[in-house]
Amino acid sequence: MNGYLIVFLIFIAYFALLVILWRTGLAKRLNISFMGPMIMLRTEKGRGVIRRIARARRFWVAFGKVSRVLFLVGMTAMVLLLLWEATLVFSIPKQSLPSPQTYLLLPGINPFVPLGYGLLGIIVAVVLHEFAHGILSEAQDVDVKYTGVLLFIVPVGAFVEPEQQQLEAIEPRKRIKVFGVGPGTNIVIALVCVALFIGPFMGGVSPIHDGMAVVSVANNSSAAGAGLRQWSEVVSINGTGVTTSSEFTAVQNLVPGQPYPVVYLQGGKLHTADVRAGVVITGTLKNSPAATAGLQSGWIIQKMNGTVIYSEEGLSAVFNATAPGQTVPFVFVTANGSVVSKGIQLSSEKSVEGITPAGRQIGFLGIYFSYMGLQAVPMSYISGLLKNPFYGATTPGTYISTGLQFLVLPFAGLSPIPGGLTSLLNAGGTAGGNWLFWIAANSLYWLFWINLWVGLFNMLPAIPLDGGYLFKDNIRLFLGRIARKSSNEARESMARSITNVFSLLVLFLIVWQIIGPRLLYI
Repeated sequence: MNGYLIVFLIFIAYFALLVILWRTGLAKRLNISFMGPMIMLRTEKGRGVIRRIARARRFWVAFGKVSRVLFLVGMTAMVLLLLWEATLVFSIPKQSLPSPQTYLLLPGINPFVPLGYGLLGIIVAVVLHEFAHGILSEAQDVDVKYTGVLLFIVPVGAFVEPEQQQLEAIEPRKRIKVFGVGPGTNIVIALVCVALFIGPFMGGVSPIHDGMAVVSVANNSSAAGAGLRQWSEVVSINGTGVTTSSEFTAVQNLVPGQPYPVVYLQGGKLHTADVRAGVVITGTLKNSPAATAGLQSGWIIQKMNGTVIYSEEGLSAVFNATAPGQTVPFVFVTANGSVVSKGIQLSSEKSVEGITPAGRQIGFLGIYFSYMGLQAVPMSYISGLLKNPFYGATTPGTYISTGLQFLVLPFAGLSPIPGGLTSLLNAGGTAGGNWLFWIAANSLYWLFWINLWVGLFNMLPAIPLDGGYLFKDNIRLFLGRIARKSSNEARESMARSITNVFSLLVLFLIVWQIIGPRLLYI
């Protein structure tokens, strides 16, 4: 049976179950309620465990205070991040627009979140987040009414439901601790997991050989034909060792289209093969001038506008001297070594081939490219980044950039750490490590990653997130200091209005990231 049909039938059966539970009254009798399309299964079980843990009142109240500080820092960081990302919308080329599902953390829907590790991270993050709310509620004499499980076809989380009237009746400072402790718990878990990941695990990992790790190989390229694959490791090109990006750039002076010996490590063995030098087309964009002209992945750009193209920098420099609408002569070397000449008219899309000079748009061909068809990074950089989130950072700006690189390892294909890459690493004193080591290491990274983003997202000052309620109570306290002469009703109305404005702002900034780039190209 077709996979899409199976998924469709599962969804139909699930929503039929929702209707039956609701129409027959079973939901009420079984203490089931609904949150959108999700089923909330309530129970009184687990309350005793929460109460016993909450007996350490001093600890939990102190942790609630720490969580409030974490909230203020996290909320500020997230709002600034959303504002910064909103400005980037105007600089995203049409061909680089991210798909909408990449904005969701859902395993199996987000292509970068693996199903197994993703479910592990979400279950741990949601369960401990909710239990932290319940524990601090009990520690401040707010009874936990129910615990429960959230279902959306399969269990997707847990919840703890305090007695609502008691929660609303306590003073704002105590309620702030209740709302803040959930995201705060996620952040603490994230910090513990990342410390274990970069310390006991990745701290002892080192490259077996110091070369250039191949991240991708262009289809139909000479390199692919010579046997190079993703996570091969290039050791030397034409007798020159390549261990750094600058050394890899330095060898880009060979005659384009001519074969040169490349030594690479693969499967624990060194191999030597001839690979044609030059800048290789790794892909073309749909409906671009390149696609219309019939350019193919694996072709080498030998000349452009009469200039011999030795390197990627050289190609970008020639593109930067072009203009939209200009017809440019090209000479290509195909995968089998034949020479093809074409005159191609460039268009006016935002270019990916060059760096657009300020105030002037350059010509657009619509290709991706790399030297010898290889996207490669130093092994020392990969192992360094895996064991140190701030690897190579020396200034405040580089600390931010390297920290962000550590956070986007999944989007770079480096987490879960792929098997081909692990074979190039010495882990736990063993070449390649063992599968248990890598499962544990990957689990720690994903527990860190998902707990971090669940915590930070819930710190946004927007209702119905924890951060929205926490923000509202902080505004209440602030207005109580500066507007003492106003009535409680007036201060409450003002706090509600300010919170609603911030909620709408956060919603706009999130939606803008998804629809903004697409509106620019309508």
